[in-house]
This record gives sequence, C-alpha cells and structure tokens, in this order.
Amino acid sequence: MIRRVAIVGVGLIGSSLGLAFQDINEIEEVIGIDKNSDYLQQALDIGAINRTDSLEEGVKNVDLVILATPVGIIKDLVQKILPYINPNTIITDVGSTKSNLVGELEKLTKGYNYIGGHPMTGSETVGPRGADKYLFENAIYVLTETENTRQDYLLLLKDLIERVGAQALILSPLRHDKIVAITSHLPHLVAVNLMSVIAELAEEDELLTSLIAGGFRDTTRISAGDPIMWRDIFLNNKDAVLDTISLFEEKLSYLKEIINRDSTEKLTAMLSETRDARLKLPMKKKGLLPSNFELILTLEDKPKAIAKVATLLGNNEINIQDIEVLKVREDGGTIRLSFRQEDEHLEAYQLLQQNSYKVTKK
Repeated sequence: MIRRVAIVGVGLIGSSLGLAFQDINEIEEVIGIDKNSDYLQQALDIGAINRTDSLEEGVKNVDLVILATPVGIIKDLVQKILPYINPNTIITDVGSTKSNLVGELEKLTKGYNYIGGHPMTGSETVGPRGADKYLFENAIYVLTETENTRQDYLLLLKDLIERVGAQALILSPLRHDKIVAITSHLPHLVAVNLMSVIAELAEEDELLTSLIAGGFRDTTRISAGDPIMWRDIFLNNKDAVLDTISLFEEKLSYLKEIINRDSTEKLTAMLSETRDARLKLPMKKKGLLPSNFELILTLEDKPKAIAKVATLLGNNEINIQDIEVLKVREDGGTIRLSFRQEDEHLEAYQLLQQNSYKVTKK
C-alpha cells in the first residue's frame, strides 16, 4: 500500500497530484522537493504537500517517488536518489516522452522499481498556483509496461492513478511516443508556429493583435506552456515528432497547391472531409475510456444558457462527463454533452426535449 509519497517538482502537475492525494485516506504524507523555494511555499500554502525536504532526505522511506520535472533532468535525478531509496519504492515520472527515457532508466534502476508515467492533461498555467486536484478527472494517464515491469507494482500504481480520477492506460513506451507525437506534440508545434507568424507580422501592423479572433486564441493557447518542458519533449521524442511534421508539411503543401490553382472542387472536398471528420471525433476516444454517450445541443445566445442546462441536469442527478463547444454563432451556438452511462444519456435527452431544447443523440 502506498502511504508516503515524495513529489520531486511541485509545479502544476506535481502540485495537482499532491492535492489529489490529500483526499486518499491511506496516504499519510506527501513530501515536496524542489529547488524553487517559492514553489515549495506555494505548494504548502495550497495544501498540496505536507512538508518539504531535501532530495536526499525526502526520498528516504517513502513508498512512491514521483519525478514531476522536465524530461531532460529526470535521469540525473534518478541517479541522485537511488542511493537513498528503499528497494521496494516505486519510481515514476510524468514526462511526455517515454521511449528513450524508459530505456535509459530501466538500465539505471536494475534492482529497483521504475514505471514510466504520463498524465495526458495539463494547462498553459505553470506553477503551484495553477494546481487543481480535479486536473486528472477522466484524463488518460499512461503507464508504461516492458518485459522488465513488475506486475504487482504496476497494478499498485494503476490503482492509485485511478483513485485520483484518471483513466489508467498501459502502453509500450514506443507506442505511447508515436501516439502523442500526433495528438499532443504536433498541435503544440503548430500553435508555436502560428504565434511566431503573428508576432512577426504584428511588428509591421500593431493593430493585428487587437483583431485576433477567438479561433486564433483557442488554437494558440497551448503555446503559452513551459518552454523548457516543451524543448525537452521535442528533443526526446525527436524521431516521432519529425515524422509527424513531415506528414503535416505534405498536407499543408497540398492545400497550398489547390488554393494556388483555384481548385474549387478539391478545396471544397478537403474542407468538407475534414469538417465531417472533426464532427465525428468523440470527446474521449472509445476504447481508451469507458463508452461515451453524447448529445448535440443547440442553444440561444443568452446569458447563463449553458449554466441553465447544467443546473437542469444536475437537479435531476444527471452527471455531465464533459462539455465541448462545437460552433459559436451570433444567434447562439452548439455544444456537445458527454455522459458516462447510457441511462444518464437517455434521461438527459428526454429531459432536454421536455424543456424545449433542440437536442440530438449521437
């Protein structure tokens, strides 16, 4: 049983885990370790950790060490802590790349218990002040499995992850890296490049930044993430990231070509195909999470429109798993509601219809 936890790195993810652990009765103590004294004090202030300590002392006699730091320094940290930890201690990390890291750390930690981890959630906010104990609710949390992984420790860590509300997904390091290169790393690169373009053009016309539309803000929001963390991610997952960039360049070149040639039919076809694909995209990929049941709801452009729907369903004990805004118009918008249970899905559909909402089932 995991009773004492040391979190090395009390930034957004580390402090959010610390907050979530406070609600688990079996966890008696969460120790915070960080070179940033301001972060440590903030983590203490919000109740994410119970006390602070040095790296060497803080990892002694704990059941779990979580390395919530940039990927680039994890190997050095593991080398430093190995002389001080118990052989039964589980070591894990929250790095967004796994293949190189897991390979190196498994060689380094022979005789110990290392399991790679990656919570697929986060925020552009950095530091403990942005921490949220609900950050992991319904989020995918990848744990890596190799031929060296001890199943009893893997199941122990999986149980802990699920108790903070996440959905544990066990993958090989290589498969993980190929998937996140497409779904996470490429979108961040695109956001960074878009911001680079707007920053350059804004030097010529300062009015440009004042007229940025909501779509641009949404698309580039993630570019405000921690630069050091993302630098390490791109370099540690270099091969997979470069493969996805090449595919993206091919698609972008094709778009450029058909626009240049005024190919009306081809452009319309591509826009229609991608629109349809986006609308069919589930909020949570089936197979990774328990089956989702979704409703598409059209709302008028009035104050508290979404809040009224949430209140209506909440008053009838119907839990909304997730909400996504699909389209915003001057006269209203369309949102997608996701439910975990089929009976909640059906009950919500009937209730919304009874209250004169325009709603369709998916």
